[in-house]
Amino acid sequence: MVLLVAVTLTGSVSAADTTCEVGVDVKYEYPDDNGNINPDIQLTDENGTKINFTRTFDPAANMTKIKFNYENMTENTKFTVKIRAPGYRELSHTFQLTDYGTVYAAHLSLQMNATDAYRLGREITKKADQILNFTRTEEVLVITTAGTAHYRNQTTEDVLEGILNQARGIVSYGKGNLLMLRKTRLDPLDFAFIVRKGNDLILAYFKNASMTHIYIGTVSQNMTLTQYQALQKKLGNETFPIASLANAWAIGLSPDILREAAFHGHVCMGTISGYAMIETLLKYYPATNEFGLPLEGVSYKVIGVPGGSDDDVFIYAMDATPGKRAYVGFNTTEDTNIVGFIRWNSKTKTGTLIIMAYNLQDLISKYKQETGETAVSELKFNAWAVKKLTTSPESLVKILYAFDNLTQDQVNYLMGYEPTKGNTTIAAAGLDLNYILNQTNLINATPSSRTYSTGNLTYWDIKNIGRLAAEKAVELFQAMGINIERDDYQLFVLTSAGYVRLNGQDTSPVWDGIYEVLGLRLSRKTLLPVHAPLWGQLKFDFCLINGTQKIIKSMYYNLTSGTLVVQNSSNYIIEEVLPYDPPFDVLMGWLFHNHVCGGSSPGYLIADYIFNKYPKGENEKYIYVTTLDNCKDDILFMLLGVSAGQGTYANQRLTSEETAGSGMNGMVGYIIVWDEKTNTGRVAIITWQSPRFAAGSNSYEEYIRLYKHDYSSPNLISAPVVSTAAERLINREELGILLAGGTGSMNALQYIFSIPANRTLADLIPVNNGGSESGNQGGVPGGIPGGSNGGSTGGSSVTGHTGHSPGFEAAASPAAVNAASSVSEEPASSPARAYEVKNATSGASGGDSSWYVYGIVGVLVAAGLVAFGFLRGGAGK
Repeated sequence: MVLLVAVTLTGSVSAADTTCEVGVDVKYEYPDDNGNINPDIQLTDENGTKINFTRTFDPAANMTKIKFNYENMTENTKFTVKIRAPGYRELSHTFQLTDYGTVYAAHLSLQMNATDAYRLGREITKKADQILNFTRTEEVLVITTAGTAHYRNQTTEDVLEGILNQARGIVSYGKGNLLMLRKTRLDPLDFAFIVRKGNDLILAYFKNASMTHIYIGTVSQNMTLTQYQALQKKLGNETFPIASLANAWAIGLSPDILREAAFHGHVCMGTISGYAMIETLLKYYPATNEFGLPLEGVSYKVIGVPGGSDDDVFIYAMDATPGKRAYVGFNTTEDTNIVGFIRWNSKTKTGTLIIMAYNLQDLISKYKQETGETAVSELKFNAWAVKKLTTSPESLVKILYAFDNLTQDQVNYLMGYEPTKGNTTIAAAGLDLNYILNQTNLINATPSSRTYSTGNLTYWDIKNIGRLAAEKAVELFQAMGINIERDDYQLFVLTSAGYVRLNGQDTSPVWDGIYEVLGLRLSRKTLLPVHAPLWGQLKFDFCLINGTQKIIKSMYYNLTSGTLVVQNSSNYIIEEVLPYDPPFDVLMGWLFHNHVCGGSSPGYLIADYIFNKYPKGENEKYIYVTTLDNCKDDILFMLLGVSAGQGTYANQRLTSEETAGSGMNGMVGYIIVWDEKTNTGRVAIITWQSPRFAAGSNSYEEYIRLYKHDYSSPNLISAPVVSTAAERLINREELGILLAGGTGSMNALQYIFSIPANRTLADLIPVNNGGSESGNQGGVPGGIPGGSNGGSTGGSSVTGHTGHSPGFEAAASPAAVNAASSVSEEPASSPARAYEVKNATSGASGGDSSWYVYGIVGVLVAAGLVAFGFLRGGAGK
């Protein structure tokens, strides 16, 4: 269509008041994006000066008209237009205008090319749809490492954007059917597409960004042993994560719990029991929101024992992150299924300590009694437990102790004490049950008995809250004379939606409502879910960025009245980094931390150092232990892919004196690269020296430049220094000592220095390797389960072969699993932490032998595969 019509010449236009119009017709590489993505347009003159303009969009012509005035205009004046659109490469075009007498005008037709990552997301989703036909059934789950894994040395939010745009509403964040499996930037970029077909679940799996699938077939809880072996042969370590998430989705597990499970790595009894503990805690010892010990406002402190999957639930669902000093945990006990919660009353300066656990053996007995099953398949066991979580969460867990009268000194002993930021004076003792049970001032706490009723809002009801919030924001900006357009790159929404619940219901659909009005979403880095406890308030900050200036309109949802209440002050401070375009992965870290601050800023640089100096290999995993705990730990937790629930993260929290530095300058932690095949590893103490910036400079802007490897800023007086204080090779026994916090006479840092520095791997690995040459996957003392996440035994790995896997291809539901493919219940013949759970001490249970839970040892088939059971080599308990 012709946008501009020549007009009758009526003389030259005043040089001081020249009207200019440009019609910009943007065409996208993917035609169905035309009319669905509103491009961002910036205009500068030949001197590089930014030009302000008004813009209108003609949807019929799919064309944007921009109008501006320009002094001393001639036909030789040059302008440059820059076009941005999510998923597409930025386009720059220089042009001149034609004099039509009363107006200078031009018509630009511009072609946008997709980024490699966006193209991958679209094409792999298209391929999966051709295989599974999910756009016809409109029921699909997508699980991917995109968002954490890098693609061609770039972050992968554009891959997520491609998946969403190719699926066109069938997949969305708000529906909870796009799960980002948390990994590291070094891990493969994998994709799992699952559809429900009758009583079966069909999976199409793509490995390492390949367009050729490595598996098509069943992933249902009803699969046969042969089918499970075919699945495991192709997926290797990812078998159980994908199978557990897919089956939990199929039985209707809440999207917010599914996201926590993807954050943790899989769905298991620890995940389900962790949520049951929170429900029980909120019923009998509800949050008072008066917690402030000592620096971060959280409702509870959590003292965990890494290695039990429940720990990740507390960190995620309670916003009890280690960086906010709300989680401390290392191996003070052999029982990884036990946890302590501290609720503090800031008025009385006393607290309540609640200690809970779940008993796997008891739950198995209940499962068999209620279902009539004689053997246990974990996928079916999970389904049973999820129903219990919905109807009677208390039946899954036990309150071992509940004590009132907890003092500040006792909290400081357990959690550590930091009177001022960066100055820890008391090291954390962790869950020291001998100490707790010998405190004479503690008295039995009186529980509340609150009754909770789950709401009955539909997906559409909750989505509409997002719509109404977005429309309210548009009105508020219009009242200031600001017109908000869809897909605006400069508009951001920060919200607790997706974390908090309304009457016990997940609020993820709010995201879809906001997207529908404003075109904002996570993959565009414009809709930003801010970490909050599930009992928190539903809040919104709508932030418009203009250069470094910010205009913020805030509101919250009043559950009682069902209305949105406008606030005079903002809810969040993450807006401070948005003008400087932080990388996607560090932005996710800040959202997890729930605020930006100087203490969190080093996290990205330390992680970058670890990735470059200590890259993990095929059979290796990261284990990170913090010694100098502060906000940076949340960023490290996210970026390194480590997990308290998986036993790959611990928080020992030593004093500033022990870490030999003041503030954050010192030995902040140690990284372990653990080889699961040889049961050996490298440990390195990481030290940090802060950068110095010129007075008056913006530290966030300067840090983000450093994240992008730009050290050219004139404000950078001295660069940060990340280095290694000591590096040693360690064996399995030494790993256990490190994760337990050292020996009685040495803390973990001292112990590392005591290990001989001149070791070689030959010194650690016997000639016959004790079986490790064939893939010894045993556990390690101190609570880190041996083996790979997901449970392949030694020698099992993804082959990368193309084509269909043997067996299942038909639509019929598979036969029931036979006894040989189930998991039998037998005592473990020898201690192995991946398979066994014990209580902490005799004092913790009063000598009750029923609290000793012996592992469930699976039937090992001739092929050496472990099928369907709890014997998953560290996949979590």
